[in-house]
Amino acid sequence: MELLQLKYFIKVAKVQHMTKAANELYISQSSLSRTITRLEEDLGVELFKRDGRQIKLNEYGNIFLKRVEKAFYELEEGKIEINELLGIKSRTITVGATITMLLPDVFKEFLRINPNIKFQLFQLSTKEIEKRLEEGTIDFAISTPPIKKKGVISIPLKKDKFFLAVDKNHPFAKKKSVKIKEIKNEPIIALTTDYIFQENIKDLCIENGFEPNIMFESNDIEVMFKLVLDNFGVAFMPEYWWNTDRTNFPVKIELSDVSTERTISLSWNEKNNLTKDLKEFKTFLIQFFK
Repeated sequence: MELLQLKYFIKVAKVQHMTKAANELYISQSSLSRTITRLEEDLGVELFKRDGRQIKLNEYGNIFLKRVEKAFYELEEGKIEINELLGIKSRTITVGATITMLLPDVFKEFLRINPNIKFQLFQLSTKEIEKRLEEGTIDFAISTPPIKKKGVISIPLKKDKFFLAVDKNHPFAKKKSVKIKEIKNEPIIALTTDYIFQENIKDLCIENGFEPNIMFESNDIEVMFKLVLDNFGVAFMPEYWWNTDRTNFPVKIELSDVSTERTISLSWNEKNNLTKDLKEFKTFLIQFFK
């Protein structure tokens, strides 16, 4: 039994399709099939239920997958521990976030104290974050609302509110606050539905008797800002979006008759054995947002 066989097995188990798995592994479908067959011969049992090229794990396969994933996890943790003993400190911390605007000051301050750490930051939707946490391809997630998924630990970092953003020439711009029903006929610029924040906004409108008039969806915050400033529509935006180095902001309008408070949270996969660097970064984040 070889590590390569086990890596191929994990890929097929996740993709559940021989051709797709082979393409993602950059090998031929016949070569992949032979590798899986040899693995099954070594184990003495079949691991998959086959239906053409579509395959799913059977009872044996599910048991074996759990053990293989645990073994690879332990191997990776062993490599990290050896590097720490050797004094190799160029550890890369990967962070997925729905709210990247909050983070430049965080990274700048942490790197000032820990100059040998490297970061990778990914702006992701809530669904993408859930997937990457499950896969173990990010160390931490910073998101709102908290990630509520089995196997994920989430802790609150800070409270935030969202407001209505309008252009200075919009009729609402002279008001300090509006009621949610006043937005009924307004064209809305929204985040895509991959962001749970957007689903929450839609639910809030429906609870108050109307379907939001969404005219444009994007996962690009800069595009949303530009469209609001061009008076193309209004948008629901978290308060921290106004706390950046931009020179031109939409007008911030409070929603007077609904709760607009949200929790920004830090999440990670509970299977992750947090290294010294990850523990330090977690502690730093908690202190930073106090």
